[in-house]
Amino acid sequence: MNILFLAHHKWPRVGGVERHLKFIISNFKSTNPDIEIKTISEEDIKPPRIKYFGLLYIWYWLFKNRKLITRSNLVHIHDVFIWYLPFRFLFPFKKVYITFHGWEGKWPIPLWNIINKRIANSLTGGSISVGNYINKYYGIKSKFVIHGAVEKIKDKQSLPLRGKNTIVYLGRQDADTGINKFKNWLSGQETKYKVKYITNDPNPEKYLKTAEYCVPSGYLSYLESLSYGCKIITFGNNPLKKDYWKEIKLLKTIPTWSEVAKVYLELWKA
Repeated sequence: MNILFLAHHKWPRVGGVERHLKFIISNFKSTNPDIEIKTISEEDIKPPRIKYFGLLYIWYWLFKNRKLITRSNLVHIHDVFIWYLPFRFLFPFKKVYITFHGWEGKWPIPLWNIINKRIANSLTGGSISVGNYINKYYGIKSKFVIHGAVEKIKDKQSLPLRGKNTIVYLGRQDADTGINKFKNWLSGQETKYKVKYITNDPNPEKYLKTAEYCVPSGYLSYLESLSYGCKIITFGNNPLKKDYWKEIKLLKTIPTWSEVAKVYLELWKA
C-alpha cells in the first residue's frame, strides 16, 4: 500500500509533528513492510515566503507532481489541509484523512482557524486529533483521539542519579506554551534551581535522564519526561492550555508509537 503524507515539515527538522512522523513511519517500516509512505513537506516544495503566493506555489507544485497523489492508495494530511483543498475536488474518489496536531497558539482562537479545521474535518474520510481539547474548542468530532507516544525504555534502574533542584524546560519557547508563566514562577528562585532550556536538540533524552524536574511545552515532551521519571511542572496561560494539561495528566498509561500506528491503521481501514 502506498501512502502519501503531507506536512509542513519533516525530520530532521526538530519539532513535535516532525518527531511524530518520524516514529510513525519508522514503526510502519519495521512492522508493516507492505506499507510505503512518502512524505511531502516544505523541504521538498520550497515555496516562496510570500503571503498567498506561497500557497499558490504549493498548489502549482502539487499539480505538477500530481502523480504522487494518483499513485497513492490514500493521502494522509498533517494539519495542512489547505494544501490539498483543490485536489480534494480534482480527485474526488481518492481516500483522504487528516491528523490535527494542535492549535495555532492564538487565544482566543480566531474564527477562521475554527472554520478551517471544520472544513478539513468534513472534507476528509476521517480524522485523528492529538488531544480531545481540539474537538472541544474547534467544534469537531474526530474518529480517534491520541496524545502522542514514547519509545520504550528498557531499564529505568540503569538511569544515572538526578541532580537535585535541576529543571529542564523542553520544547518550543513560544508564548502559547506557558513559558512566560514559568519564568514568572521561577523569578526570585534562580539561586534554588538550575535550569536548562532545550528547544532544538534532536536527542533530549540525555537531559531527561539526569533532571529532577521537567517543564514540558507540549504532549510529546510531557510523555517523554514522564517516561524518564522526571517530576513534571506545567503552566497554562489560558483556558485551552489549562484543559490541555488537565487532559494529559488523566492518562493512566504512557502510549507507545506502536499503539499510535495501530490507530492510523484502524482509521484507514474504517
